[in-house]
Amino acid sequence: MGHKKVCLECKVTLNRPFDSGSELTYPCPECGKSMTLLPHRFRPPKKSENKKWETIKFLIDNGFYFQHIYEKIETKNGVTSYQNYVAYPDNLRDAKDFVLKYKSQARQ
Repeated sequence: MGHKKVCLECKVTLNRPFDSGSELTYPCPECGKSMTLLPHRFRPPKKSENKKWETIKFLIDNGFYFQHIYEKIETKNGVTSYQNYVAYPDNLRDAKDFVLKYKSQARQ
C-alpha cells in the first residue's frame, strides 16, 4: 500500500510506494525541502484552500500524522481494545480541541 508525500510549504502531494529507507526524507520537487510522509488515507485539499492546509500543518506539528485515532480505548484484564475511529477535523478551531482531547495518541 502506498503513502503520500506532502510538502506543507508548496502544498504538493505525491503518491509513492512505501520505502522504509530513502523515502522518509523525500525532497519536494518544487522547493527542495523535506516532504512529510502520510498514510494513503490522507486526502489533500486543493492548493487554494489555505485554511485547510493551515489545519493540516497544525495537526502534524502536534503529532497527528493522519494515523488512526480511536475514540475509546479500554484495557480489561491486560487486554487493550480500540473502538471507533475518529475523523480528523478540517478547521483550526476543531483541530485545537482534537489535539487536546487525543494528545495521548499523538506521535512523539
